[in-house]
Amino acid sequence: MARPREDGSRLKTSIGIEKGNYWTNNYGNTASIASLGFLVGSGNRPGQMISRLGGHQRGGNSGGSYPRSKGPEKFFGRRRMSLNLDKWVENGHVRMAYVVGTTWTGAMSASQALEATLRQQTIGNQHQIKRNDKAHAIEQLKKRVDSGGMLIVNQDIYLREPIGSELADFVFPAATWGEETFVRSNGERRMRIYEKFYDAPGEAKPDWWIVGQIGQKMGFPGFDWKDSNDVYEDSMRGNRGGRRDYAVFLKYAKLAGKTGHDFLRELGTEGIQTPAREVDGKMVGTKRFHDSTLEMPETGPEALTWQHKIFKGFKSQSGKQHLVKAPWFLFEDFYNAIKPKDDELWVTSGRMNEIWQSGFDDHERRPYITQRFPENILEIHPEDAKARGIESGDYVETYSDRIAVQTGGFIHRRLEDTMYTGLLKNGHIEFKSASVKLVAHVTANIRKGTTFSVCVIGGKNAINALSSSVTDPMSGNYRFKLGVGKVRKVGESPYKNDFSQMTFTSRTFG
Repeated sequence: MARPREDGSRLKTSIGIEKGNYWTNNYGNTASIASLGFLVGSGNRPGQMISRLGGHQRGGNSGGSYPRSKGPEKFFGRRRMSLNLDKWVENGHVRMAYVVGTTWTGAMSASQALEATLRQQTIGNQHQIKRNDKAHAIEQLKKRVDSGGMLIVNQDIYLREPIGSELADFVFPAATWGEETFVRSNGERRMRIYEKFYDAPGEAKPDWWIVGQIGQKMGFPGFDWKDSNDVYEDSMRGNRGGRRDYAVFLKYAKLAGKTGHDFLRELGTEGIQTPAREVDGKMVGTKRFHDSTLEMPETGPEALTWQHKIFKGFKSQSGKQHLVKAPWFLFEDFYNAIKPKDDELWVTSGRMNEIWQSGFDDHERRPYITQRFPENILEIHPEDAKARGIESGDYVETYSDRIAVQTGGFIHRRLEDTMYTGLLKNGHIEFKSASVKLVAHVTANIRKGTTFSVCVIGGKNAINALSSSVTDPMSGNYRFKLGVGKVRKVGESPYKNDFSQMTFTSRTFG
């Protein structure tokens, strides 16, 4: 792939990073795969791309930036790391959590251990709201946080278990797409309008409305938006000089005497790729970053146009790519500690095409998907299944008593302090137990010694319970997809001999 043709031109090769490679050895895998892409001439040129495959559609507008300089976790030297909320919760330092649009407990590593801590801090605390009285509620919540407990606010489109149905003190039902007109930009920064086509159910309100009410109650200015277009135009200020800069777009909307929403409607489903720029007195989009072939005005950017070196190069001093190191030792000590022992198996997790993302909408709104997968599955190799007396359709328990959970170690004086062996030596690792009940699917499509289940789905029964909650020492992110556990048969599911609900044929295409 890296060898040039006889005329000196390069082959057009694109490199894709599969999401699961990131959520295991995330820094090491990402750095090495990106370096491979650079070696074969890829890097944001037509037909020569490096990109992540699948996963979430990026492009939402974030809130205020986190003040990393005030973060509690400090890397060696003067560098600080972003706050890891789960670690901070496990250490008992969180007094209030505002959870928006996420199944927090089921989605994280060592999810059952995290849920147990949250229960202890909330409904396990002696100070509870016992009657519908505002003064009483305030008094009890103040006593709870003063005693070391915490309160939770949950804002979501569904009442999720257990974060919304059991743990939250306040639940704000939110409207979802189709229930409010809004603008978003997808993974290629394509900004488009998404129209409302039906009313939100019950008391559900758009997220912007809920946040606006809270902001006004707290006395902050600027939260008195009248509609979602106000929010869209107001949020432009927070995107100036960034990947989603659309100041030029709003300028042309105002010149046309139109709102931002109305002007964007005229662009249809194509929208415009941000940052919006002004070139020769006309508005244009930005197809790609790091594009060495992009022609830029020699006299500099026009009017409101933001121009940055990443338009043509990378953020390095020279604008060229950096081939960064990805030493195995950064992952090796963690890998050697958690790898299967005796009759344990790797317990990996990921997505499946039949259930989009976490099954969030699928299991709520689409009965035909629930019929096909009424419960989560565990794919297991035929030889591993035979050794354990397991057949397709059996209920199996996947369990472990050595799930590593990091409970401290926020100040790192040396690199060794950030790694698994250093955390363990310094007393910052605790081992938790968890078990998950699944339906066995025996298939040769999975490697011997390895099992696979769908991540996040299942609520309290999420397979994430078996992945360790110890972060990558470089990126600070979890190894979500990599767990270890034993597997045993615990009975037969109703689907084993009744094929009206679940199929055990191969999920791959021949």
